[in-house]
Amino acid sequence: MKANPGISWRASGRSAASAPQYSAPQYSAPQYVDRDDCAVQVVSKPPHENLWVIGTDYGAEEALKKMFWQGVGALLVSSHYHVVGLITAEDIKRQRGRSGAGQRVADVMTDAGHVPLLGWQDVLDASLNDVLQIFESTRTNHLMVVQSEDSDFTRVRGLIYRRQLRRFIQTRS
Repeated sequence: MKANPGISWRASGRSAASAPQYSAPQYSAPQYVDRDDCAVQVVSKPPHENLWVIGTDYGAEEALKKMFWQGVGALLVSSHYHVVGLITAEDIKRQRGRSGAGQRVADVMTDAGHVPLLGWQDVLDASLNDVLQIFESTRTNHLMVVQSEDSDFTRVRGLIYRRQLRRFIQTRS
């Protein structure tokens, strides 16, 4: 499996041998949103980005447990500080019946090249209705939000979850 050199993030001063720590703004989910509100309100940004990142060599069941404890439905998959894919609870549950236990994250994940990306500037300019239309047209459940910092480095800013977005919109109705 090859790491995607175009999508990455920077660790904060720790050795490669130790678990990386990432800093991100605090995330507080809105109680409700309107379809015309800015899409940036629903970009999932947990207090520590490493909470929703998992390595390729972890077991799929370990990933599912981590999702449960973190309260998320998907994790970014990394290899050597590069995002190489996305793994969802649905992916893992679907694989359980096919090949049984012992699956690694790398065996189950969706390759990063197949995960729809949404640029940070697009998120700032978009309404939630625009994001819903993207979900409908791509038939996906997750969008990875990225920001290009230079021609060789793109940083993951967060994820947008279709189910979570629908819940925020329906809560107000």
